[in-house]
Amino acid sequence: MFFLVALVYVSATTTLSATGYESQRLEQQRDELRRQNALLEVEVARLDSPTRIVAEAKRLGLVHPAQVTVVSPESLSIKR
Repeated sequence: MFFLVALVYVSATTTLSATGYESQRLEQQRDELRRQNALLEVEVARLDSPTRIVAEAKRLGLVHPAQVTVVSPESLSIKR
């Protein structure tokens, strides 16, 4: 009888310990993912900056068009 109680106790303690380690591992993983997410949000803000976009466009040789032509759907259906 004592052996059975001791076995149940050891089993429960082992399970509880393993669950604790898994919980700690998941908390560390969550914290790392939150850190990575914060870094990505900073990177998105930097890349979305209009100033950066204009500078990159100029670096690539892009210019604003002098005139923009807008084609309406009606004009396309008339030509068919």
